[in-house]
Amino acid sequence: LCLFLAHDEENSSRRQFKAQKVLDWTETRTTVILDTLMPHLVVDAVAKLPPNAPWPTNSYRHATLAQSALCGLNAFASTKSPAQVVQFMSDLFGAYDKLGDIHKVYKVETVGDAYIAGVAERPLTPENSPVGVIVFALDMVRVVDEWAKGLG
Repeated sequence: LCLFLAHDEENSSRRQFKAQKVLDWTETRTTVILDTLMPHLVVDAVAKLPPNAPWPTNSYRHATLAQSALCGLNAFASTKSPAQVVQFMSDLFGAYDKLGDIHKVYKVETVGDAYIAGVAERPLTPENSPVGVIVFALDMVRVVDEWAKGLG
């Protein structure tokens, strides 16, 4: 009887362990996805909410945005394959993302060839630095200039 109970307890412990591993993986994956979709401070605030609580809404008195649109993209794209255009956009927006990390600017949205990023009060960004957005925007222009020079 003791052997049977010990075996049953072992199986139960293993099932619990496996279930906990799946739960931990799911929670980590969900957090990673949310961090790509929302500002990190918002994800933190949502994680601290009790179950079934309404999600917080935020209004900002002061915000500074930078927006880029690539002039001449349609003419450029008409001379390239779709894969080349996608690769170019991926490289360019990836460079913009790195600049956003450096200057602590949050990427708000990308739509087609438009890239919109900015700062505001918490919880959008930890600091509200309009100067950071200006330097970010200037660096965006520099990245495009360097890319264009590489084309010849």
